[in-house]
Amino acid sequence: MPVQFLLLTNVASPVWQRSIGAYQIAHHCRKNLISCQVVDFINLFRAAELEKILSSFIDHSTVAIGISSTFFNNLETKKNFVTTSRHSGDIIPLDIKLVLQTLKQKYPKLKIIGGGANSHQLENDTIFDVVFHGYSEETVVNYLKCLITKSGYRLWPKKGNIEIVDDKNLGFDITQLDHQWHTNDCILQGETLPIEISRGCIFKCSFCSYPLNGKKKLDYLRDPAWIKDELYRNYEEFGTVNYYFTDDTFNDSTEKLQQLHKEITSLPFKINFVTYLRLDLLYAHKHQLNLLKEMGLGSAFFGIETLNHQSGKLVGKGMKPEVVKDFLYEIYYNHWNQQIPITCSFIIGLPEETIDSVMQTYAWSKNAPINDLWFPLTINTDGYYLSDFDKQYKKYGYEIDTSGEWSNQHMTQSQALALAEEFNATGSYYESAPSSWLLFSLLSHGYSIAELKDKKLKDMHWESILLKKYKLFQQYKQKLLALC
Repeated sequence: MPVQFLLLTNVASPVWQRSIGAYQIAHHCRKNLISCQVVDFINLFRAAELEKILSSFIDHSTVAIGISSTFFNNLETKKNFVTTSRHSGDIIPLDIKLVLQTLKQKYPKLKIIGGGANSHQLENDTIFDVVFHGYSEETVVNYLKCLITKSGYRLWPKKGNIEIVDDKNLGFDITQLDHQWHTNDCILQGETLPIEISRGCIFKCSFCSYPLNGKKKLDYLRDPAWIKDELYRNYEEFGTVNYYFTDDTFNDSTEKLQQLHKEITSLPFKINFVTYLRLDLLYAHKHQLNLLKEMGLGSAFFGIETLNHQSGKLVGKGMKPEVVKDFLYEIYYNHWNQQIPITCSFIIGLPEETIDSVMQTYAWSKNAPINDLWFPLTINTDGYYLSDFDKQYKKYGYEIDTSGEWSNQHMTQSQALALAEEFNATGSYYESAPSSWLLFSLLSHGYSIAELKDKKLKDMHWESILLKKYKLFQQYKQKLLALC
């Protein structure tokens, strides 16, 4: 059935996983009486098949097609797992762009909209008529209303022939977000789902470019009653009990945890969730540990970033390395009784970090009760969201060459990338057991947390996992075709 707005999205991953962004915008469109359809997993469709499905949702009343840039990745298979590398060139695959061009030729008035976390990389891509930056629920709705009513259209600044929409999402109140998954979203039974808890972070780490950094506690927090309603509805309709809590720092306030604990533990069923946590806040407020456990924390993700104390202090991670190490052992063994897997991420290339100190951290991680995940430092001078590093990289001792790669007195970006790939190939992507987002994605494949806890990734049968993802995709596709 044709709709006024068609939204395309995907998560490039070897396991079954959705992101929340497109569905959040679709929900807000429907609340504003704009008919909308999300088509997910678009990277899994053959081009001819995708064109046929999209065509079934389009007629002359359709005003726009939107596509999210957030989770398109260049994928490279290594050993038994899939790693991701940084984008280079166009991030929307050519076959998908050709489909969009074909639809545009058939419906010349159709607007092609780009957005998502990597929206700045779309500004030079001539397939797009408009690029939206930042959170866009309200701005997209207002834009679509202008197209539908053919009135009140605002002239936006252009880069070449592409309009650039970068207004703040001021009309959208996340505290009253009543998100519901729609029948047309084609949710599978028992699927792990993302749910937005709040936006922003109370911290402002120098390397971080996420929006709404430096907010006050309890700012941009959804009403816990709405969260409870969504959890209950998902259980009733889909049997979902496993969640990705999308929150930059879930434990940024004990009051917030207490409010959510009250609502979540009053549900007539138990949920499990994975989320980002801040270790120094847990250390300062240890009573948060039991609140998290009782709420259903199934796996924790800590952005440790470095165990070089000088580096940590410079970027906003000043906890003493020995305290970090000891507390991770204490949490895993004493507080969580080895039942909650922990992932710790590290950034290679921070100020004052040497190759030797990185190697020392890697050596420690091999025997620690954590899964380690490694990223090379990135410095982007042309993004929409810019970190303090991005804006003032020279102040931190970096130079950027003509190819856009950074270097400092201790290492180059190429060296940082090579180390990250080497460490991941033998760590989180090989010797470790599944944890954090990967663990919860595998729950959609029929595994349980208990049976995955002691499995090493290198010993898992990835061919079967990929086959299961394909079967889940076929289920999704059948649900989607029933709507056409």
